[in-house]
Amino acid sequence: MGKIAEWKDKFNSFNSDKIYLHGGHLQTIANWLEGKGTLPAPIEISFDPIHACNLMCQHCNAHRYLVGNNYRMTNQHLMELVEFFAKWGVKAICFGGGGESTLHTKIGEAIELSYKLGMENSLVTNGTVLTPDMIKTIVRCCRYVGISVDSASSEVYKIGRKVELFNETINNIDSLVKTNKQLGTHCDIAYKFLIFGYNQHEIFKACKLAKSLGVKDFHVRPADFKHQGMGDLKKTNSEYNVDFINNEFEKCHAIEDENFRVFTVIHKFNKDFTPQRNFTQCYASPIAMQICADGNIYFCPDTRFVEFFKLGTHINIEDIPKFWGGERHKELVSKLGCAECKSRCTYAPYNEACERLFINIDDPMIRNLI
Repeated sequence: MGKIAEWKDKFNSFNSDKIYLHGGHLQTIANWLEGKGTLPAPIEISFDPIHACNLMCQHCNAHRYLVGNNYRMTNQHLMELVEFFAKWGVKAICFGGGGESTLHTKIGEAIELSYKLGMENSLVTNGTVLTPDMIKTIVRCCRYVGISVDSASSEVYKIGRKVELFNETINNIDSLVKTNKQLGTHCDIAYKFLIFGYNQHEIFKACKLAKSLGVKDFHVRPADFKHQGMGDLKKTNSEYNVDFINNEFEKCHAIEDENFRVFTVIHKFNKDFTPQRNFTQCYASPIAMQICADGNIYFCPDTRFVEFFKLGTHINIEDIPKFWGGERHKELVSKLGCAECKSRCTYAPYNEACERLFINIDDPMIRNLI
């Protein structure tokens, strides 16, 4: 079997090559590391307004800190943070939750405010508790919404989720699609599928369901079984049938058309679907900031709730630019962060690009010769 194409059109939001659009920002990071200038505001905020969820999926990357915790930003603080980021020069906010962000009763107004202030928004959700008003806000004010389903049937859904909310999720995806069309908005709606041993046989079935619902994107990728949130699901690693999964990928791509895109995202993984690291340091990590509901700011989305990676707090919002780009931050970016991090790196391709093109001096692409 030849190499699986991850997508048909390289100009898409899941292609990590989009980091090259921010070459100027990466150059500024490189200059900052050399002591030339200051670190600019991040391009994106990974924003968790609440650490709570109506599900307790063992494979969730927030599972380890959701148990026994129920952090929630106050309404006022949430809105003040959004206003601050817009003034600071942030370009986009991804509302994630570290759980289920739509459980925060102010999340809709926060998204609307961010949109009004000129930032782009995305939302990652399990899709189980979306109200009609929230659905309208999402399609009007979000550039992208990803709904984590990880299955194509209620039986398999329950294995991972431990609850029977599959039909509710599918109905809400259907409402998102219909509302998007009714309002004439341009929100990219993605059906997301994280692969485990227990659900790998439903990849193509889920893809067909996603297409029938009318979503724009079907996003599927392997799980990282070394991730700190995996719990007992680590045991299913040996159950991966790589050849079967690749065959499922091919069948998914075969049903793509001008209205339905398939993304089999494997460029961050080796052939056996173990995470890949082709970089030595976390050079590109300052492109984003991780804001959490516990009051802390962490190094990146993969290091939430790890004390070693705490940069500071956002309790006093005006303090954020004081430690952003400070000595501790610089030390994590250039020396300590990569060595201490044990999970799959969300920004792996970005770190590699920054290291090879802006940190190292050999300039392999000879970028000034068009």
